[in-house]
Amino acid sequence: MSNNNDDLTRTLSRELEDRTRAMDGSMLHLADVKGRARSIRRRRTATAVVGVAAAVAVIVPSVSLMSHSNGKPEPGPATQTPSQTQTAKDGQQPPAGVLDVSDLPTGEAPSVDFVEDGVLHQADGSSVDIETQKPVSSFAVLKDGSYVWQTADTQGNVSVQIQNSEGDYSAPVPSTFGLSVSRSHDAAAWVKPDGQVMVFTVGASEPRTLGDPIPASDGARISAFGQDDCIQDYCSVFVNVSGGNDPWQPWEVADYATRPFTDGQMLTVADLSGGVFIGYTKITETGSCSVLWGGGEFRGFDTCKHTLAKFSPGGKLVLADPAYHDGIGNGVIGMYDLDGKLWDRHSTEQAQSFYNGAQWEDATHALAPVFQDNTWSLVRFAPDGSMEYAVPPTPGKEMGNPYVLATGGMPPAS
Repeated sequence: MSNNNDDLTRTLSRELEDRTRAMDGSMLHLADVKGRARSIRRRRTATAVVGVAAAVAVIVPSVSLMSHSNGKPEPGPATQTPSQTQTAKDGQQPPAGVLDVSDLPTGEAPSVDFVEDGVLHQADGSSVDIETQKPVSSFAVLKDGSYVWQTADTQGNVSVQIQNSEGDYSAPVPSTFGLSVSRSHDAAAWVKPDGQVMVFTVGASEPRTLGDPIPASDGARISAFGQDDCIQDYCSVFVNVSGGNDPWQPWEVADYATRPFTDGQMLTVADLSGGVFIGYTKITETGSCSVLWGGGEFRGFDTCKHTLAKFSPGGKLVLADPAYHDGIGNGVIGMYDLDGKLWDRHSTEQAQSFYNGAQWEDATHALAPVFQDNTWSLVRFAPDGSMEYAVPPTPGKEMGNPYVLATGGMPPAS
């Protein structure tokens, strides 16, 4: 591909994802890193392709949706198919491997904060109006009760506002899309349009700069923190770069160094936990390959069937989505354990569904806003592949996802 085509098509692809708020900040989407141009497809075509390409396998740990539905976890060894037992009121599980959310059981409300149509719904059940100057595209909850809000208007102008623990809002500052939070929730980070990484830590009165600006600022997206905790004097994060002289290059940015990250031959760093990394190792016109890598004697695994996206709290599971990102959302979702076993679900021609911005709710469950049959719902996914509504379906449009989940979930219990 020519450089001119790359520049133009990267801009078009980024505008598509920014407008649909599919960008979650933790990794590069293939529409950005490959720079492919295409018009917005109807989901009917995209999901049919995904449904043919997806591979189906399941692993069933002993933890299920029962723990979120006022029941008890099911004891006993793993089986080969998701549980078909109704875990809450009404609904039923669809066939194994199918992302059909049209008639699920209804479980408990989300145990993480989320935004719905401009209103913050907190984990304790309360609701609060948000006073940011632009609509929220992503946000992080810090352990002192402060919020870091990333906002965007319809033209794709992105800003960050800080809401301190007393409820006061800072003035907006320019940002690129993408927000990251440390595992201890003591800091959040983002990248300014000039490539400068910014970090806000608990106890600080304002954000501070971190390291030197990334050279290829046009394609710089914030990724994971380099350690669980971030303190005033030392902090590190990873930034994925999709432009410049080294188009597929992750960078490590810290208080005392800003340098390319060359370990593990990774093209991007999606996440890390306990010294174990996940990220892309190969990107092609039709897909990608991801690796779980820890160096030394850690065996890890790689896959070209899915993108390895996010570690769960505690790092025992990995959330997975499509190996190729296209269209207005993801039609494949799954979970891996550290041995490379998995379950996955995918949309089909009969069940035309997609989701935006999945996040971990706790160490074993994930949440995602899913669109199907002209409705949006917040769906909870268990490690056995079973699903339930955390928020039941409400009428909506394909391009009108009303939900934004807290990046990185909630602060760990003290």
